[in-house]
Amino acid sequence: MATFNLFEDQAEFVIKLRQSLQAGNKSILGVASPAFGKTVVAGHIIESVISKGGSAWFLVHRKNLLRQTSKSFWRSKIEHGLITGGKARTVSAVQVGTIGTVFSRLANLKPPKILFIDEAHLSCGNMFKTVIQWALDAGSIVIGLTGTPVRLDGKALGDLFDDMVEARSTQWLIEQGRLSDYEMFTTQMSPDVTAVKKTGGDYNREQLATVMDTKKIVGDTVSHWNSHAKGMITVCYCVNVKHSKHTAAYFNDSGIPAVHVDADTTEAELKDACEGLASGKYKVLCNCELVIEGFDLSAQVGKDITIECCILLRPTQSRARYLQMVFRALRMKPHAAIILDHAGCAARHGLPDDIQEWSLEGKEKGSKKKAAEDEVKVKQCGSCWAVFRPGPLVCPHCGQPVAGPQRELEIIEGELKRVDKLALRAEKKKEQGSARTLDDLVALGLRRGMGRPSQWAAITYAARLGQKPTPQLYKQCDEILKRLREVVK
Repeated sequence: MATFNLFEDQAEFVIKLRQSLQAGNKSILGVASPAFGKTVVAGHIIESVISKGGSAWFLVHRKNLLRQTSKSFWRSKIEHGLITGGKARTVSAVQVGTIGTVFSRLANLKPPKILFIDEAHLSCGNMFKTVIQWALDAGSIVIGLTGTPVRLDGKALGDLFDDMVEARSTQWLIEQGRLSDYEMFTTQMSPDVTAVKKTGGDYNREQLATVMDTKKIVGDTVSHWNSHAKGMITVCYCVNVKHSKHTAAYFNDSGIPAVHVDADTTEAELKDACEGLASGKYKVLCNCELVIEGFDLSAQVGKDITIECCILLRPTQSRARYLQMVFRALRMKPHAAIILDHAGCAARHGLPDDIQEWSLEGKEKGSKKKAAEDEVKVKQCGSCWAVFRPGPLVCPHCGQPVAGPQRELEIIEGELKRVDKLALRAEKKKEQGSARTLDDLVALGLRRGMGRPSQWAAITYAARLGQKPTPQLYKQCDEILKRLREVVK
């Protein structure tokens, strides 16, 4: 087995997981940005478990992800067997499997020492719950991995996991060069989805397709790709199969080689599509519900290659789904990724590297109050059409006064406009830089509505000194937070 060389933040994440285990937790939800390298972290932990004579399983929810994970493990010299339909389980301390096959074979399987559940935010069905509880009852350790710990149905993840451990933020990973920076373009018009009904916590796909699958929107998609991302390896997220095929056909008719894939695509067809992207045979991969959770183009083709551009043609009520789509383009590369948002996702959910406060607690299904709280109010400059967070009296991009009251994005015809995230970050950094003391940082975290302002303040303060936060520093920040909250009361 290979020795895994972890980045500092990955090693820090492993330490946090171990600390949680030492605290007595048996099921832990590990939260890290998509493209953080969760499989690498899992491989490192598996290496340690195997060296001590233990066993480990890594379970995924789709066969294509099983093949992808297996390829990644073999490249890392992790010998393993497969638990999947149509294959007899081989004797191996390490197994990669699908959750469905494990569920169907529970009576004939012996639980491992440690069980990894990939894309654990999907663990709302009976299969996931049964497998996790089966492992816990047998004394196994369960570690769920996800970049977006939110269920679409709003149900809590706390019924499956005792504790949640978070890695460094997306913003930090971008600033440190661990993830690619990005340029985001959004339209002055968001698609009108007010009449679209909700099904299963998100927009009804058939009704949504009638809104998005139009010659105007599909045509604009091609022209804007030519303007902002021409020649880039691109993944396009569509509403349904018909919409995806129409979009791929329009790209091809415009002289841009494109291919469509979906959940029914055969292994050979998916291999051709991915290898075609890598070789330049195709420039655009149009898909429906396939290239989202866990998709890794490099693992699919067996060599390093990254998605450079993503096109959003699927409006969604789920911030988790939005992030899963966008992050396919944020894997490390020497240049910024391009995000073309034709679906109004930025207006609803904000920027991909906005600081998120995750929780194991869920929300009441269908709660209008919670939905209103979660909705991001993005403002747009009437002069340069930059998009920014509410607050500034002048546009952070062009400096023009913002006519008050600031308006939300309106539905009007127009070109995609650049989202000036650099200006947004500059404003946030300026505010953070003015917070010099620990008291200032904790107070800032509290004003921003962070769930753990004292922890953020400790990490930020220690980073300024080129150090890691100590238990004493965490305690000091906790005391400051307690004092500030008492003053507020």
